[in-house]
Amino acid sequence: MEIPSKSPVLLVSLLFSSMFLPLSIHAICNPNDKEVLLQIQEAAGNPSDMVSAWNLANDCCSSWAINCNSDGRVTYFFAYRSNQDFELPSSIGNLEFLQSFTFVGLHGLIGTIPPNITRLKYLEQLAIYECNLNGTIPNFLGQMKSLKRIDLNSNQLSGSIPRSLGYLLNLTELNLYGNKLTSHIPKSFGLLKNLETLMLSSNQLSGSIPRSLGNLKLNSIDLSLNKFKGDASFLLGADKTSLGIFYLRSNKFSFNFSNVEIPSSLSGFDVSFNKIYGSLPPSITKPFYEDAFNVSYNSLCGPIPNGLQYLDDAESAFIGNKCLCGSPLPPC
Repeated sequence: MEIPSKSPVLLVSLLFSSMFLPLSIHAICNPNDKEVLLQIQEAAGNPSDMVSAWNLANDCCSSWAINCNSDGRVTYFFAYRSNQDFELPSSIGNLEFLQSFTFVGLHGLIGTIPPNITRLKYLEQLAIYECNLNGTIPNFLGQMKSLKRIDLNSNQLSGSIPRSLGYLLNLTELNLYGNKLTSHIPKSFGLLKNLETLMLSSNQLSGSIPRSLGNLKLNSIDLSLNKFKGDASFLLGADKTSLGIFYLRSNKFSFNFSNVEIPSSLSGFDVSFNKIYGSLPPSITKPFYEDAFNVSYNSLCGPIPNGLQYLDDAESAFIGNKCLCGSPLPPC
């Protein structure tokens, strides 16, 4: 069956999700697993997209949106687009061989993540995004040691980030973008040695960044649109050879930028609307910024190094500073 058309973001997310899928082997769907899927589908109001994709009237293991192992046990399912209010049934914990599931765009999905989910001892990917989950991120997620990816972006989650998430030592991605989270980043996050992607933007987080995060080998970090303060320069450095995305826009970070070493691996760099001072370091010209570059609206001074004139709308990337000068701004 042809997958219905989706937005580019949804397509990218679906492709990323597929990285966690086992090789699909056609087998007859286990009746207990099929019953759980029926309960989820009925709770969601039997939306046409889900009914069509899951094809539970026939053998669910033959669906493009469901994968099974050779014994017919469900290992993955994908669901999208439903507006009827419903909560995730606790029976999801009965899908004992589940390795990955994705809910996206189910705007009627409310409530919290049920505790029974901790029974899923093989779960590697938990992805519930662009839904309306509310309440707090449950502390019991820290018990799920097999998790590699948690994506709860664009929900209505509030409260603090549980310290227990820092004990998920297999975690490679944590995306909590676009919620209503408060408090600070737990110090335990410094234990996440396999973490590659940390997305916490568009929340109400505050406080200082734990220095232990400087020991991680991140590929992408986005802390934009929060209320963080203090130093963040230790997240950069010549040794951060895998760092590609570094976004701190619209916070209250304050540190001397003059001697910070910018890794040449960066493709996106945005520290605009902070309180960063000093001068632009010479290493700022090493990367080729394909995705973004912006240091505007800080307290930076001194000449802009040569080598950044290729930037689109270059002037806007530097304006609003204390005394930056030189092309593309007025001469020093």
